[in-house]
Amino acid sequence: MISKQTQHIDRRVRRSILVCDDESDLLLMFQIHLESQYNVLTVVSGRECIDKINEIKKKNEKIDLVLLDYKLGDISGENVARKIREIEKNIKILLITAFELEDHVVKNMIKNRYINDIINKPIQLEELSKKIEEHLD
Repeated sequence: MISKQTQHIDRRVRRSILVCDDESDLLLMFQIHLESQYNVLTVVSGRECIDKINEIKKKNEKIDLVLLDYKLGDISGENVARKIREIEKNIKILLITAFELEDHVVKNMIKNRYINDIINKPIQLEELSKKIEEHLD
């Protein structure tokens, strides 16, 4: 049996991932898939994502990686990524999209360090895990 103290320590040692997507079924899928290895937080809008990053920074805690949907209902994922970079320069951001983005758009976002990588929908969970591990190593 694992003590509550051990569970608390384990949650603090594990890396944290913030998932931002306005589709609740995808948020649940990501959470279920990732929560055995990471502390997973979920938000449903770009504004909520930015607020969560600010809140966590004020607590002197950190998010290691953000899975960020490109097309959100309130703010584009690209703009959210830019704002995240203003708050926290070292956070890893993986942009998730169902759209065929032009190569120059993706290259520009990576070159300007708004994002670290892109994952196309439909998402293969094995690919997602590999990308996350690659960027957290």
